[in-house]
Amino acid sequence: MKKFRMALTTLPVLLLFSCHNTPGPPDTGLSNKADTVRKNYFPVGDFLKSEIAYVDSFPQKLTEYYSQNGRSDSAIITTQTFDRLAAAFLIKDLDSTRFEKRFDETSFLDQTTNLLTFTYSTKDSSYGLRRVDVLAVPGQTSDKVRSVYMEVSSWNADSLVLSKMYWSTRKSFSILQIYQPIHGEASTSQIKVVWASD
Repeated sequence: MKKFRMALTTLPVLLLFSCHNTPGPPDTGLSNKADTVRKNYFPVGDFLKSEIAYVDSFPQKLTEYYSQNGRSDSAIITTQTFDRLAAAFLIKDLDSTRFEKRFDETSFLDQTTNLLTFTYSTKDSSYGLRRVDVLAVPGQTSDKVRSVYMEVSSWNADSLVLSKMYWSTRKSFSILQIYQPIHGEASTSQIKVVWASD
């Protein structure tokens, strides 16, 4: 009887001890898989910076073409002016962390041209970068990117401004801006900077 009582009093202690020492499932390193998977987006910002650096590194003729509401003009510009105009492409929304959080990627291969298009779009309705299209030769590195197209919306004084920006690799860039004031008619302006013949 004494042995039976002793067994009853020590059983809860043994059970408690054994529960605390039960090994858990093995650590496979997969428990935080969803947190560690990174999107493999094209580095648009880095590509554009490399394009600007390329133009800055070679002495070449830079021509700006400007038009607004039917009036046009052109001029030879310096690399400093080029850098100032090209900076419109280097917006904060292209920061990789911000870009990957706000934008979804879709892609398709055009059978006619054999070019791959990556489209980045967002459902975020705030001002800023709205869309990016990257046109590239499939299976190649970023030096085979043909062009980058971007749409940016902003607010300037009393007007909504939609900027449609196009970068042609190693050739030119253009920025078309459409101004839609709260009251009054829309107006447009466009600049194009060329440093190589098409």
